[in-house]
Amino acid sequence: MQAPFRGRPRRGFVVELSRENPLPEGASVHDLAAVLGSPLFSPHLLSLTRWIADYYLAPWGEVLSAALPGGLEGFAASRARRAAAADPTTRLALPDRVTLTGGQREALRGVERALERGGFSPLLLHGVTASGKTEVYLRAADRVRGRGGQALVLVPEVALGSQLVCEFRRRFGTRVGVLHSYLSVGERRRNWELARRGALDVVVGARSAVFAPLPRLGLVVVDEEHEPSYKQSEMLRYHGRDTAVRRAQMLGIPVLLGSATPSLESLANAARGKYARIVLPERVDRRPLPALRVVDLRREGGGSLLSRPLLAALDARLTRGEQSLLFLNRRGHSHHTQCRACGWVPGCPHCDIALTLHVSPREWRCHYCDHREPATAQCPQCQAALLRLSGAGTQRAERELMAALPQARVLRLDTDVARDREAPAQVLSRFARGEADVLLGTQMIAKGLDFPRVTLVGVLDADVALHLPDFRAAERTFQLLVQVAGRAGRGRKPGEVLVQTCSPEHPAITAASRYDAAGFAERELAERREADYPPFTRLATLLLTGADPDQVERAAEALAEAIRPEAEAQSVRVLGPAPQALARLRGKHRWHLLLKGGNAPRLRAVAARGLEWAESKARPAAVRVVADVDPVEVL
Repeated sequence: MQAPFRGRPRRGFVVELSRENPLPEGASVHDLAAVLGSPLFSPHLLSLTRWIADYYLAPWGEVLSAALPGGLEGFAASRARRAAAADPTTRLALPDRVTLTGGQREALRGVERALERGGFSPLLLHGVTASGKTEVYLRAADRVRGRGGQALVLVPEVALGSQLVCEFRRRFGTRVGVLHSYLSVGERRRNWELARRGALDVVVGARSAVFAPLPRLGLVVVDEEHEPSYKQSEMLRYHGRDTAVRRAQMLGIPVLLGSATPSLESLANAARGKYARIVLPERVDRRPLPALRVVDLRREGGGSLLSRPLLAALDARLTRGEQSLLFLNRRGHSHHTQCRACGWVPGCPHCDIALTLHVSPREWRCHYCDHREPATAQCPQCQAALLRLSGAGTQRAERELMAALPQARVLRLDTDVARDREAPAQVLSRFARGEADVLLGTQMIAKGLDFPRVTLVGVLDADVALHLPDFRAAERTFQLLVQVAGRAGRGRKPGEVLVQTCSPEHPAITAASRYDAAGFAERELAERREADYPPFTRLATLLLTGADPDQVERAAEALAEAIRPEAEAQSVRVLGPAPQALARLRGKHRWHLLLKGGNAPRLRAVAARGLEWAESKARPAAVRVVADVDPVEVL
């Protein structure tokens, strides 16, 4: 609905009708200006959004807005248009007659047993890369469809979802819909409406698709469940995977969490018996995992991004007409520029970060606020032409590769390329058709993609995120290495992986080189237990931002003092306040408090007390306070 509020029209949601007027006598009442559509939410989705608001300490209206496919303008008109539904009698197509492996059959039986007995059933599908998890998703969705239900399939990134969407549409035809932010508002609304009316059997989408209005939802699938991108880091800070599990629990249906590298939280839930763990230990057709070799960059001279072993391996693939994939989780050309004469470093005027050099166009750019300024060949401070470049990104890797192997056809896929929303799908399609020899990219290419002609994967710098001040840094590095290694050898020919690093002795590197998930988890969990970090405790952070650094610091100290009595009563530890690792972002100074406790409701009670303080007159008006429950990054 739309109603006047403080002199201007505002949108809101009617979630309940009261039989009595709660307003005091004589209170001013305004008529509604418009009704934009009714009803938008089923009772189940209202309950789910209410849970999200309570659990993540967010305004309910903000959650309801996030659950819709776009703005409310014209929504009633779009709902009135009836899109044609596909033929509901379309059956599962098999053009290749896939024969399931023993592990796939057991996984499918687990889903079938859960469907037959009814009720909430969380299943963790732990399958090595190329073990056929997608085929299990397809068959499980077909079982649900045969029972008259619908399936929701979540993917961590839009680019990753493109291949999965193709597979589902190949099997189920046009009764597969897509929901993600890269679609136009009109397309999102159309697919949202088709889902709501039951005209879709399967909805595939990124994090926000967890709100898809599926009236006969019978199965939820979360692919690559370990991915941190399922957690929204700004605005409404909810976790798509955890929300999916909660939605399945509320509906009493199975939820299938799949990954080659499950999160330590999910592995702990399986160990406690909360999740049933199903293992796919082998690749389809018993294909071997690619041989993984670590290249010690400390022994490589010359400062090139491409070591001698990697160049030789790339050249051999070019000779044989095979494809290669190169992974570097850093975009741009160089992340650090410094004048050798006076020491000047270009920095962002809005963020506490050095600017990254980009070469097309040639400019220094901030990857946080997108500030840009022309990159000169001379130092702007002393005019010396002695600029030193370090911290190579994908643009520099592309240039070095083309210089070393000019005959190679190279495609690059990173956030800069993906600014054109159509570009990721186009790049991946071209590579799949064999129009390039090498695909170079960031984490957008590290997981979920299936290119049978790729026999070589090169990790250009495994240390990019290894030494960040985050307790999950080692886990993320291990997961990324295993995931990107899994892109090799998925066809008839065996694969090879070369991992370049200056830290070959690090436990995450050595465990990844042996594909030793169990050993890595055992060691990492022991360290987490000793340090009292998840999954052995719960975390929440209170984040403060403002333009005045002194004001933000004082507010953080006052907030810490205000919540300590409640924290002591709830047995919750308060760490800080302290500046965040990136202490200034987009012109705002940032401080935080970290809350640690073993009981989730008690932890949220302390965080809620902090938000109550933020609503009081004790908080400076120019300082903003938000809560982040179950943060995936603690920096």
